Amino acid sequence: MNIIYLHCHDAGRLLSPYGFAVDTPHLQAFSEESVLFRQAHCAAPTCSPSRAALLTGQTAHESGMLGLAHRGFSLRHPDRLLARLLRREHGMQAYLAGIQHVFNFREKGITDSYDRMLASHNPGTSMNDPERDRLVAEAAVTFLNERNKEDTPFLLECGFFFPHRTFPDTDPDINPDQLQPPPKHPDQPAIREDMAGFQTAVRNMDSAFGMVWNALQQGGWTDNSLIFFTTDHGIPYPFHKCQLHDTGTGVALLMRPPGPARASQVCDALVSHLDVYPTLCDYLCIPVPEWCQGSSMRPLIEGQTTSIRKELHAEVTFHAGYEPKRCVRTNHYAYIRNYELAFHPALANVDGGLAKSWMIDQGLLPYPVAAEELYDLHADPGERRNLAGLSECEHLLEEMRERLDRWMRDTQDPLLLGPVPAPQGTTITPPDSIHP
Repeated sequence: MNIIYLHCHDAGRLLSPYGFAVDTPHLQAFSEESVLFRQAHCAAPTCSPSRAALLTGQTAHESGMLGLAHRGFSLRHPDRLLARLLRREHGMQAYLAGIQHVFNFREKGITDSYDRMLASHNPGTSMNDPERDRLVAEAAVTFLNERNKEDTPFLLECGFFFPHRTFPDTDPDINPDQLQPPPKHPDQPAIREDMAGFQTAVRNMDSAFGMVWNALQQGGWTDNSLIFFTTDHGIPYPFHKCQLHDTGTGVALLMRPPGPARASQVCDALVSHLDVYPTLCDYLCIPVPEWCQGSSMRPLIEGQTTSIRKELHAEVTFHAGYEPKRCVRTNHYAYIRNYELAFHPALANVDGGLAKSWMIDQGLLPYPVAAEELYDLHADPGERRNLAGLSECEHLLEEMRERLDRWMRDTQDPLLLGPVPAPQGTTITPPDSIHP
């Protein structure tokens, strides 16, 4: 069996398979013969920590990836990376096209982890070049078209840049005034204009995804490949990326098991990116490494159970700036603990753009935040009413505190020892800086 891992930056769940009016026809087509997880969450809503958690099966702080790879953070145990495990211990080959964001592009870790790099993670001439993702997709398609099905089984990682900022020029057929603003944002011209750029970026990504998906179908690779698509975290807007609410940790996750096409399936079970590694091991019939924190989703995919976990956790320590916080989430409640309250969100950790500029101009960023947040996800799915200060919720608050404390102890979270210093050689932006 082959593993095809397709992913993109900064899209959260703002895609048409999740009911949003965003133009993603190719992802929609893929979803119609996949299992769509509606309650999937990343383990860390910031680029490198999220990907490191998925690709090592460990929490971000256990993997050592507490911040961004291109700012100097690195894996503590690179041999635990999925690509290395499959290559060195199970005889598979591994190929990379486009973004990976776990190693600095110039790190030796890339060449140690993959048999070949099919396309650079930075193929365009500028950040907003609409050709970036197409070139990545072309490289992946060429690989698939030239590959012999009798060759060694392989892992193909194909990572798209968009809808990361900076967005490409808005497509002329997109009218900003006919768009909804992102969740938790006011309906203002600047926000709608920014959303038009986001929609254009998502179109670019979806078009590139479609090229690879078509090649997989036409080449017959769906018969013997587990294919999945996911996003790293929420969209690049205030209240989303780098935040521990659902808008930050919630991700798209679509999995298509090998074999003929079947009807789409929706799964409402709570799952984490940490569950991906054990799932792949399960389908490949190889042992799950002892360091893995998650559980296989295969019983969910095959309809053998409706739940594999009672809770999941997520974390932020560094992004561009230091912003330590942790959370635990169940099907019913979410609890967030904020360790630094001077700036929230840390302005350095909010991607620049029209939305951020408008909110700063209106005095809406930064905003006050409590040391603890507690939300009833049934009564308040938008996580707007903090129950942490209510006497009638004290018992529930204590239960959620204990859940989070237990996880932090079990995973030896460095925050238990106090503020986490930036490792030597990393680049950290002051949290009050407007520019990331």
